[in-house]
Parts: sequence; C-alpha cells; structure tokens
Amino acid sequence: MAPPVCDISFEDNSHGVFLAGQTIVGQVDVQVPKAKKVRSVYLRLTGQGSCKWAETRETGSSAVFSSREEYAAHTVVFLSGSSSEASEEVELAEGSHRYRFSYRLPPECPTSFEGDFGYVRYTIRIVFERPWKYDLTYKIAFTVVQQLDLNRISPPLNEAIVKENMRQFSCGPCRSAPMIMTVCVPMTGYVPGQLVRVTVDIMNKSRKDISEVKLKLRRQVKYLSQSPSERSKTVFCTLVKYQCSGVDRDRSAGYERRLLIPPEPPTRSTTIIRIEYFIEIIAKVVGLHASPRVKVPITIGTVPLANLNKSQEQSSVVDGNPMLRGVSTTSVSNLATQHMASSLQSLKRVLQELFKIATA
Repeated sequence: MAPPVCDISFEDNSHGVFLAGQTIVGQVDVQVPKAKKVRSVYLRLTGQGSCKWAETRETGSSAVFSSREEYAAHTVVFLSGSSSEASEEVELAEGSHRYRFSYRLPPECPTSFEGDFGYVRYTIRIVFERPWKYDLTYKIAFTVVQQLDLNRISPPLNEAIVKENMRQFSCGPCRSAPMIMTVCVPMTGYVPGQLVRVTVDIMNKSRKDISEVKLKLRRQVKYLSQSPSERSKTVFCTLVKYQCSGVDRDRSAGYERRLLIPPEPPTRSTTIIRIEYFIEIIAKVVGLHASPRVKVPITIGTVPLANLNKSQEQSSVVDGNPMLRGVSTTSVSNLATQHMASSLQSLKRVLQELFKIATA
C-alpha cells in the first residue's frame, strides 16, 4: 500500500535559512492515496548539538567521549484521537491535507555547523504514528544563523594590532644577529566578504635564509565532552592561504596581502562546540630550525564594525569591492548574512541527505 506523500515548506523562505530569534512559519502538505488508520500525526522541531570521538588509552583500551545539548524543541499535534488513550486510532482520510505551524527560535540558538567530531543541526520531522507498525517519518533540515554584532564586543575590535617575533638561531660565541618579523592588522573584527589587510615586515640579520613566508587564515574548533568525563579535542583548518617569496640572510622584505573572509559561522566561545579564528604567519627557515610564526586572533561576526578610519576601511567589503561602494553599514550587515547563508545552503543540502525521507 502506497504511503502518504509529505511536503514541508517555509513561508516566504524557500531556502530554509533563519536567524536565531526569528519566527519560523510553514506548512505541511500531505497527499493520502487511501484512507489510513493512525494514532496521531504530529510535527517535531529540534535543534541539537552533539560531539563524539574515541581515544586510545595507555592500556590499549579505547574510550568514547561525547556530549549533547538541546537548543530548540517544539511539538505540534495535527491529528489524534479524542480520547486520552494513546492506543486510540483515528482515520487519516484519503485526499489532500494541509497543516500549518509556527515557532519562534530561541535567540541563543548557535549557528548550524558540521564538523569532524560534532555538529549543530536543526530539523523538522513529520511523524505518522501507526498502530502495529513502525512510525512513518519525513524529515528535513533547516539552517540557523546566530547574529554577532562586532560593535558590542569588549575589548573593542576596531583597533590595530601589532605583533612581533624575534628569533636568534644560535647561541654563545656563535650568536648571530636576530631575525625580526613584525605583523600588523588594522582591526580584529570582520564579517564574511570583508578583506583582512595583513602587513608583514621581516628584517633578517641572522645567518639563516628564509625560503618562503606563508600567510594563513585558520579556524580552530574545540569539541567539549561531558561523558564519561570532561575532555576536549581541537581541530585546525586552513581557510585561506598565501605563499610569498623568502628573505635571504642580511636582507629585509615586506609583504602585504588581503585575505578574503569566507562564509563561516561566527566566533563563539560557549556551547560544546567552540569556534575561533586567527591569522598565522610562518617564516620557513632553511635547515633544522623551528620556523618563527606569529598568530593574530580575529573575530568573525555578522554585523560589521562601524566608524572605521580610512586605513581600516581598506579592509572592508564596501571599499574592497568597487561594486559595493556607497553601501550602508546596515546593507553590509545584510550582505554578510546573505553571503554566509548562501554558503550554508550547501550545508543544508548535506543535512537533507543525512536526513532522507524514511518510509516503513
């Protein structure tokens, strides 16, 4: 016997991307080929975070570390028997049925995320609870974006940061002059679509050649377990990379590169999945020596910094993209959210593959 055909759609939001705190409005269209007996038909909306990984102990045995958090939960019963008895059956009539639903997402919902050892997922399930059979379930995923206003973060992110690394590659009477690497970033808060202007100056007075200089934008994800004990696992990912020429001994060189911020979830330091970003500059030294490096932490948000000076504006999406000159800060915020949301469409498609329609 053919099962019901179920379609879940969102009102005025065909992409299924929502901001935390936004109200989701949608409808469920069900086509029933032939009348069926059910106990109930209901919708269940969930938002969950989960982490899980295995580690090998010194004894050779393995341990699984995990944690779970709930960010949203909502249930709507569309059809059920009139009695309080859970076993009472009701007829789902042949033909077309339309059910509407709405739910306001909690404002603290974190952005959807898929990682190596964890995820943040939001799903809607339509369940046909059937007597003496497995329940028939239809599932779809939707995407949530948590807003992060860079202007509300303390200490302020609109101040330039300069970091320096001085390294000597020998000691004692063979000590040489140092290699000094100085890195400057005009501000430390950005939204997707903006450009980070990174300036690097290297004065190499040492006796070692620098074969190349690498500039990277990197993401750090820390997964936190709660069971069987508190433990963390950190994963690094390079998002953008530039490779520059080296610096010979007794020479100096300067570099300036602009790193485009890709569509990435905002920085967050709460929940069981914590996301941070930083710029890393590495001076690769010839020979068996540790390569000097400088790390500059940055914050990625959804609402860009306001009241920037001319130097800082060179890093903004408005000045960096001629097509966007004259766009207001509010529009930039909308563009950043849209830019992130468009990228999250691919995440949504992956989630939908993970939650394919199940029929019994």
